Amino acid sequence: HGAKMLYAVSRASVPKLTVVIRKAYGAGYYVMCGRGYEPDGLVAWPTAEISLMGAEGAVSILFRKQIQESADPEKTRAELIERYQKEISLEKAAAAAYIDDVIDPRDTKKWIVKNLELAEGKSTVWPKKKHGVSPV
Repeated sequence: HGAKMLYAVSRASVPKLTVVIRKAYGAGYYVMCGRGYEPDGLVAWPTAEISLMGAEGAVSILFRKQIQESADPEKTRAELIERYQKEISLEKAAAAAYIDDVIDPRDTKKWIVKNLELAEGKSTVWPKKKHGVSPV
């Protein structure tokens, strides 16, 4: 069913607005109308995390050898997780254009309304046959 979601989002001709509330990792971020789907607006709450994967999983994979060879593996792992979490900060996500802005959750409705108004009259050029062969 994941392919159907991916196909539907890619072919949507309505305004696409994305609000990242919590974890947006890897393909999940992408498929839920991440930057690759050219949303009309993409923001995150301060509670959001945007990365290839979570800090704990990434550190376990990327630094496995370094952790194993450490005199204090638990301390090394904790330090690496802390450092990795700083690298996946929302400020860095915004700087890399993964999101447009970080908004206060209380401003979400106002942001959605404003962006729907901006997208009014949006025209998307589609091929003559908008819907191709849908995944089954």
